[in-house]
Amino acid sequence: MTPMRTQPAPVMTAPGGVDVWERWLPAWHVYHLGVIAMTTLLAVNGGQIQGAEVPVVVVGIAVLVGAYWAVWLRQSLWSQRDRTRVGYAVLLLVVFAVLLRVAPSFAFLQFTLYPQLFFCLPNRWAIPAGLSIGVIMAADTLAEAGGDVAVAAPKMVLDLASAAAFTMLSAWIGAIIVQSAERQQLLTELAATRAELATAERDAGVAEERSRLSREIHDTLAQGFASVVTHLEAADAVLDADPGRARGHMHAATDVARASLDEARGLDPDVEVTVLRAAQEALANARRHAAAGSIAVTLTYFDDTVALDVIDDGRGFDPAAVAEPGPAGGHGLRGMRERAERLHGTLAVESTPGEGTAIALSLPAGVVPGPGGVPGSAAAASRASIAG
Repeated sequence: MTPMRTQPAPVMTAPGGVDVWERWLPAWHVYHLGVIAMTTLLAVNGGQIQGAEVPVVVVGIAVLVGAYWAVWLRQSLWSQRDRTRVGYAVLLLVVFAVLLRVAPSFAFLQFTLYPQLFFCLPNRWAIPAGLSIGVIMAADTLAEAGGDVAVAAPKMVLDLASAAAFTMLSAWIGAIIVQSAERQQLLTELAATRAELATAERDAGVAEERSRLSREIHDTLAQGFASVVTHLEAADAVLDADPGRARGHMHAATDVARASLDEARGLDPDVEVTVLRAAQEALANARRHAAAGSIAVTLTYFDDTVALDVIDDGRGFDPAAVAEPGPAGGHGLRGMRERAERLHGTLAVESTPGEGTAIALSLPAGVVPGPGGVPGSAAAASRASIAG
């Protein structure tokens, strides 16, 4: 027997991330076992089972429930091998034929057979299997009529027609399920691709910003070194004739060298990029949403911390409602916080509707130069403010 290729198990994900089939499987279990119990009860109460037929019914019901437990409950149907699925489908049809021959009430079992056949088998096999249910019912009808085709014909036609209708309906529903699963898979892949593109764009932006900062630092240091050389050459030229003037050039060269050294200790590029992006995001949100009359931006350097504060006098918002559009921008605020936490920093937001918004970003920065090239401190911090 060549291996059977079944269609992939339909996987559909609900908005909350819970698999749709896993969510509805308990209801399906109740439905399936309930139909078995109902048909058995109808057969017993209707007096359709005679004394010698009781063991047959008991064994048949036990096989149905046991096989269902082994294939559906003990282990997921989707993880079963193709051979196991085919065997389970054949077993369902055989037990259905036996039970139907014992009691007509077991015809109601067909309403759990069609879904299971299309779950177990690919359509090219499930459709013939579904039609075989009609053949089984028609054969039972003919047997009940004592082999009289003329008497059994109307009921046989109804059995075959109903089986064809249910089979086509099941195939149509199965096609919709597979199509929906494929669409969900495409949406998942699209979301993953978008996330990868966003990450790539962010990394490219960081790399570009690092390159720009490196060029700026290089240019600044080159200018500083050129100035140092110029002052030293000037000092050497007047050293004998005017020692005081030469000393002035040497002091100037020393100051330029110290300033260049301080310039070389800039912030870490990641910190600089994060501060820049946070300032841009905060200003953009304030401009778009706050309707502010003025915005103050303060950048403060300490020994081991750099702090950014953006304060506006706009309409404000509720910080708890981060998912709603507002001055925080929803995703923008979360993005700022995630970038800060990635660098072991913090982001604080204070806002009240009608009373403006204050956003405070704090990041570790190591030794950062303060005013005059002296390492910054809490008492002597450099501040730059913009008001508008």
